[in-house]
Amino acid sequence: MMSKAFLLMSTFFMMTISTVAAQTYAPIVTMSVTLPDGQTKELTARESGLATVTLKDGGEFGFRPTIQDDRPWSKVTIAVFRMPTATQATERLGEVDVKTGAAAVPSKTTPAFTIAVTKVAAPAATTS
Repeated sequence: MMSKAFLLMSTFFMMTISTVAAQTYAPIVTMSVTLPDGQTKELTARESGLATVTLKDGGEFGFRPTIQDDRPWSKVTIAVFRMPTATQATERLGEVDVKTGAAAVPSKTTPAFTIAVTKVAAPAATTS
């Protein structure tokens, strides 16, 4: 009975460490997003994280990068979201497939954005 409890606790501990390590290793994606009014914003988010921008009309939109390949991380899909308000839930508007360092790609969303991934970098090493 004691060995089952020890095995279960050890497995949980290892899974927790693996999850934390995976989250801290997520590459950092830098995006150039041209807004509907023509302004261009540089946004940064960890892979599968979320970067947000607020338009002049107060609408808030999110951009979530998902890397589709191994290093050099050249294929990235950017999901575009309308962020929640007091009366509306988060809404996924669409996604754009882009290549790191390539020309910006227009989204087929309303409102429309033009999105480029300017770089993807490994996260900085942390020391304790």
